[in-house]
Amino acid sequence: MMPPLDPSLQNDTSAPVNEGEPPLNESARNAMRAYLQRTEVRLSTLHRIAVAFIGGAGLLLLLPTFFKEEITVLARIFIGSVLDEIARYGAQDLALRLVLYGALLFPLVLSLVIPLYALYLLLKDVVHFYFTIYTPGFPDTLVTPSFALSGVGFSPDESPEAKRRILAYQYQHTSAINFAIPFSPERRRAYLDDTIADTHGDIIPETRRRAAIEATGVLTYGIDMTTVDRFGAAFGLARTLDRNLVEEVATSEISLVRHIIYLRRMVLRYMKTLLMFIWTTLITFIMLPIVQTDGVPVFLILALGYFVWTLLVMPVMRLPLTWIYKHLHGIPDTTQIDKQLIILEEQVRPWIRAAMVSTAIAVALAGWLYLR
Repeated sequence: MMPPLDPSLQNDTSAPVNEGEPPLNESARNAMRAYLQRTEVRLSTLHRIAVAFIGGAGLLLLLPTFFKEEITVLARIFIGSVLDEIARYGAQDLALRLVLYGALLFPLVLSLVIPLYALYLLLKDVVHFYFTIYTPGFPDTLVTPSFALSGVGFSPDESPEAKRRILAYQYQHTSAINFAIPFSPERRRAYLDDTIADTHGDIIPETRRRAAIEATGVLTYGIDMTTVDRFGAAFGLARTLDRNLVEEVATSEISLVRHIIYLRRMVLRYMKTLLMFIWTTLITFIMLPIVQTDGVPVFLILALGYFVWTLLVMPVMRLPLTWIYKHLHGIPDTTQIDKQLIILEEQVRPWIRAAMVSTAIAVALAGWLYLR
């Protein structure tokens, strides 16, 4: 869950940001319009990266790499070998063998859980990239989940008369309203009315409230106020505000910052997840044909294989950052690395250290039981 905003940062969104300031000249307004065009291109590029690289195609590359039958076969061999030994030796050295089985089971499970946990974090990053509960211009009490890319309305200060005519077209054409909220009357009541009530009306933008629309003089065709509220709620759900040009530019800058922060973490997490899948699968591929050979000490091979896995799993997870700092021949100052970029390593490091101890014990026990 996202933390609440600092109360000192909360503003009254009903007051215009530039109230009382002199109007901008035309050259400044043209510069802002050009900036908004560049912003749209940059945001589009960021979303293409997310969709093409991290989205469906990227996840489809991860899943077949890991979810192959080799993982299941290795688990079956381990379980089968445990049952065979228990049936063969009975109570002989049972305590030592139980310790061995537990010492091997822990890294085996961990080698499956860590890549899946990395995938879980990646999916969470995808959701955070596309969705938000905060939107500039809406009350801070409104925490309805919404798409991170908000709608764009025509800026009223570009031309008040043009804006009035736009509103007139929207509110005087039933087809326009039905296009925005294509629900039956029953569903409109169940969906939009409940949304308005649950958010205490905060979902309706200030410029789309009854009083604001009535003040424009566009409600000349007898449209009922309930429809006005529902239409306004649709704009609120799409996070579409009638922002002034300055406010639109400011929001676009904020949007770029937000998308880049989330996208950089998501791309790096994807690379770490892919490397984790590849490393775990590679170790499995190496061990599997060996343990399937008759006469081979299965538990010793598994112990050695998972010992290698635990030794190198952290460096493998660190590879993307190592590549970034390659020209510096190492990371000169780890304190400057954003904690959001290394949260996976921080969380799994204690488990990896425990797995190192576990596999070392397993190697010793498996070797002793095999050679004695």
